[in-house]
Amino acid sequence: MAVTTIPTAGIADDAVGNTKLNLASDYAFTGTISGTPQGLTLINSTSSTSTVEEFSIDNIFTSTYKFYKVYMRVEYSQNTGFYMRLIQSGGSARTANYYQSEITHVVDETSGIFSANNNVSTFYIGRGSGGNVAGGGNRGHHYVMDFYDPFGSMPTHMYANAVGYHDSNGNYYANHISGTNTNAEAHRGFLVKGNSNNNIIQHDVKVYGVTNA
Repeated sequence: MAVTTIPTAGIADDAVGNTKLNLASDYAFTGTISGTPQGLTLINSTSSTSTVEEFSIDNIFTSTYKFYKVYMRVEYSQNTGFYMRLIQSGGSARTANYYQSEITHVVDETSGIFSANNNVSTFYIGRGSGGNVAGGGNRGHHYVMDFYDPFGSMPTHMYANAVGYHDSNGNYYANHISGTNTNAEAHRGFLVKGNSNNNIIQHDVKVYGVTNA
């Protein structure tokens, strides 16, 4: 259809650069838009209801972005929890040099639970809740995570906020995590693995690159 424009007040409609699109009209987009996009760009969207021991979100980190935002939900069926490891450029999981601090606050408790992990084999992101949440709908773990320059030849930093359900307390809890892998190497993705076989029964992940040009 023809483009419907609204002339700028006091200026003829055919004056170059002085017309506006009429947003009350309908348009069928078939061309391209030039310029540099801003904000979040969706890189990966993964959803599964299959029961698995682990899942990989691979080939998502590249030199295109320095900052990445991850939204993730993991529902699991046993009280042994799960963890996260970075995937190296060659495809294997990094199993050393993770440093992490976290603060956990359980609903109805008056103080937080503080812990730190120095030079361990993984990011412990899913061990705070009791488990046994199969069929519990939104009683899994929900994360908002940020990664800084995971593909660069430098340590990779991870920051996360999470909410989950703690069966032994019978309540939801909040978890605040900051972590670093000190290997100065490129990482191309991450792996989420259960502490025991086939305890991840659902997962949903969305990964965005942050354009800050």
